[in-house]
Amino acid sequence: MALAIPAEVCELVISHILTPDDFYWAPNRILPYTLEPDVRACLISLRLVSRTFCASASPQLFRHIVALAHSSTASKEPLGRLLEISQSPYSAYVRYVEVGHDNWSRCHSESHGQDVQDLAGLLSPCLARLSNLQAILFAASSDTLSRDHATSIISAFITALHYVPIPHLEALDVSFPLAYDFEKIFPSGPTRLRVPIESILGRLKYLRLHVSAHTNEQGQRYWRTPVLPAHAALPNDLYAGRLVDLTNGAPNLDSLSITSIDLLPLQFERFNIYIRLTSLSLTRVLLSSDYFLPLIRQSKDTLRHLQLHLLQLHQGTWDEVLSFMAQLTRLVDFSIGSCGYPSTGPNADLSALQSAPDDTVALETLNIADETAFERLRERVNTNRAAEGLRPFTNRDFRIY
Repeated sequence: MALAIPAEVCELVISHILTPDDFYWAPNRILPYTLEPDVRACLISLRLVSRTFCASASPQLFRHIVALAHSSTASKEPLGRLLEISQSPYSAYVRYVEVGHDNWSRCHSESHGQDVQDLAGLLSPCLARLSNLQAILFAASSDTLSRDHATSIISAFITALHYVPIPHLEALDVSFPLAYDFEKIFPSGPTRLRVPIESILGRLKYLRLHVSAHTNEQGQRYWRTPVLPAHAALPNDLYAGRLVDLTNGAPNLDSLSITSIDLLPLQFERFNIYIRLTSLSLTRVLLSSDYFLPLIRQSKDTLRHLQLHLLQLHQGTWDEVLSFMAQLTRLVDFSIGSCGYPSTGPNADLSALQSAPDDTVALETLNIADETAFERLRERVNTNRAAEGLRPFTNRDFRIY
């Protein structure tokens, strides 16, 4: 005889084992809580205790589905699990899906071709059955896939975006090998049945774009990695504008992250004037202060989280940029690491030697005024944090590099 447990008791038990997710880049309005692996295992077992407990636990267990191919031996299992869930009543609970090939799988395998075929064939029908899906992470890593295989699963993902209605989608986290690959998101022309890209981007509140492969050796910071000829033929700097175009197409963005393994030149002179960010993260980007400051200025009343790593200013100074940031009254979380100037161009005389990979500094600069502006910014952030009852940052705080 099954044990009868009141629904209120089940809900109370579950509320006490959920861990609040305060990582600000996560779509935490979609997934405000996380389940630790051991807690998840316990919940799976406890679902067998009673139907009431099963009904209470299932929404938490199926909210976040990870179907990334971490290895050749296990790659079919996650995708098969996604297929089974999408065909079950539990599909209504799914809010966030991670799918594709990430860089945790380092070895190429004969089974990759089969995995790519499965992903290409199953992605659209699986997503179509997830009626309440709000967030998608998609990865196509050049570390695990050949160029042909990466192109195949990228095409499958873009086809899903173009032809599978996902009315509640508000968070998109996309990692492609090349900046060129993002151009494919923009269709060559409208059709009667394709979902307009403007409709997709217009609903987004969270957007993360990552370029994961080198297209030249000169831009590599520490260790030289051979560049595939197929990648060298499509330079990242030539297609970097497409990442800005994607951003501009999302006027309701709340959180934006653009990261690259190559130094990526971004020009925000046409940045959408309606965007008001609370979170901004930029890594390995080349900017001019003429483009960067307007981007910050239009979010000056909303910006709370700022992460800048390996940024280079080819025009303007960090003194100018950081001094303006020191006027942001809502900024409470700030991280900066190894930001500086390129060794060529107008700011070459301000460029300092790059720091060691295990000993990063906030600024790589010969301009003393930059360091002074950084200290003023830290004082402003600590003032803002104190006003909200938050612990102040120290010189050794991990959030300040």
